[in-house]
Amino acid sequence: MPLSFRRPIGFEQQEDNALVHVQPQRQFRRLLAFAGRTIDDIVNNPLAKRDVYNWYRMSLKMERRLEVLALESQWNGHR
Repeated sequence: MPLSFRRPIGFEQQEDNALVHVQPQRQFRRLLAFAGRTIDDIVNNPLAKRDVYNWYRMSLKMERRLEVLALESQWNGHR
């Protein structure tokens, strides 16, 4: 996702005129690191491909659920 409104991991609010260096972390690389796989594993091994695909689907569901919970807490006034 090249354009995103989400803050990068490790982003902290700084003073207005402070220089901030942000190193984006791609979702797929983060997923591969979590699954303990490399891109070569995914290309050459169908079990590894299925494993990473399932982790990817789970991460999408978790991200969506967190967004829904955040919106519900805003709508209901809970913080």
